[in-house]
Amino acid sequence: MATVRDSTNYLRAMIDSLEDELLVIDRDYRIIEVSDAVLRRHGKSREQVMGQYCYEISHGLPELCQPPRHECPLRLVWETGKAARAIHLHLYDSGGVKHERYVDIIASPVKDGGGKVIAVAELLRDVTESKQMELKIAEAHRSLLALNTIASVVSQSLDLDTVLRSALDKTLEIMKVDTGGILLWDEERQMLCYRVYHGLSDGYVQGVCCRLGEGVAGRVAQTGEAILLEDISKDSRAAHPGLITTEGLKAFASVPLRSKEKVLGVLNIASHDSRQFSSDDLQLLSNIAAQVAVAVENAKLHQEIQRQDEARGELLREIFSIQEEERKRIARELHDETSQTLASLVANLEAVAGSLPADATTVKDRLKKLQSLSIGILDGMHRLIYELRPTLLDDLGLVAAARWLAEKNLKSAGVAINFRVVGVERRLSTQLETTIFRVIQEAITNIARHARANKASIALHFTRGAIKVDIKDNGAGFDVEEAISSKQRPRGLGLLGMKERVELFNGSFSIRSHSGGGTEIRIKIPLEQGVV
Repeated sequence: MATVRDSTNYLRAMIDSLEDELLVIDRDYRIIEVSDAVLRRHGKSREQVMGQYCYEISHGLPELCQPPRHECPLRLVWETGKAARAIHLHLYDSGGVKHERYVDIIASPVKDGGGKVIAVAELLRDVTESKQMELKIAEAHRSLLALNTIASVVSQSLDLDTVLRSALDKTLEIMKVDTGGILLWDEERQMLCYRVYHGLSDGYVQGVCCRLGEGVAGRVAQTGEAILLEDISKDSRAAHPGLITTEGLKAFASVPLRSKEKVLGVLNIASHDSRQFSSDDLQLLSNIAAQVAVAVENAKLHQEIQRQDEARGELLREIFSIQEEERKRIARELHDETSQTLASLVANLEAVAGSLPADATTVKDRLKKLQSLSIGILDGMHRLIYELRPTLLDDLGLVAAARWLAEKNLKSAGVAINFRVVGVERRLSTQLETTIFRVIQEAITNIARHARANKASIALHFTRGAIKVDIKDNGAGFDVEEAISSKQRPRGLGLLGMKERVELFNGSFSIRSHSGGGTEIRIKIPLEQGVV
């Protein structure tokens, strides 16, 4: 008997020395043995624990654990006769304070001599710290994925409304709510107004704009500090009763969209149920808001650049239009006044020479030289008039004017020209024909003056939706980037002018060249339907 007693005491000592908690539970789920660690955990005596249901002691629950809350490992042991393992969230009372802890449970069968399961031994190890770390890592991973998703969404467009709508939809999905909106600060009205929203009625949104400090959103915009409310219906800061009476919102979170210490607006999310937003929720929402704020700033800068580009385009159109009108005026004046005066001078010189005596050979020779010089000046004047504004461009169109220009200028420079038209030739708008003619003119001038080429080709491709121009030469070539970047050089300015003219018609301009490899210019300008 003493040996048995000693063995029992030894076993008890071993059980009580365990840091992990041990319970032995019968088929009725009542505790029939327990270690001191269990008693210390729950602050109870052995008499208070023995015979009690395991779920009452471990969980503080009135019934057996069952899905979806927990899968009871005891039940699996009784059903299979094999050990089972599970992680449970246990609730316990310590000094009147409710605590939560995660417990790793190993439930093993206790069998009699015949192999029959007569009880289950549960070994409980507190894994709260590691589980909380695991949850923190999982939450951090979720936040990183959410931020990556938001970053991806807001970077797909520079259109402000598209960016805001996509960001809001993804934020609501991440935060598992169905209502929200983004308000932006209107500098002109000095008010905060909804730009995009979801789950709110049109009537409410259209009637809501707030000033700094007014309502929840107004205070967030004013202070730059987020406000999280479990139930906005109980908060006096809700300046618009419609949030509660019409929209029926309760949980409400509002965070500032801040960029470079400036609040651009507010991001609101809400639900129709009460919800306690956590510090992790606040951190995630703040990070999302920071991403959205940068996207808003970029979209606004893009809009400003677009406005500036549009203004610049209008200015360039006006400048080019003035240039063409001035070219026409100068060409007309040269034709009507200067060229006719020169023609009259040539005729008068011939008449004077004819009226002189036959023996006045010296004077006649001088008059003939003056007449020849005047004819040369008149020819140069005619070329200048045609370059300023060839009548062919107005009368016969782009193809005829470009062919004349190429043959006149390149052949005289010793460059063999291959001029061709692909597709069905047709007239284009006056502005477009003028633009293409000026680009071709600049290219021809560069070939004649700088290329040192002996062959060149110009092709005009007429398609249904566009006109394309290809200009090639076999000349010396040049460094395109250096020529364009060096704006002091005439060629660089000419190339930039060509490019700007084409882009005013939403066209594309490309130039390829390298030393010894000639130069190729390609232009493509889309045509509106119905252009003739």
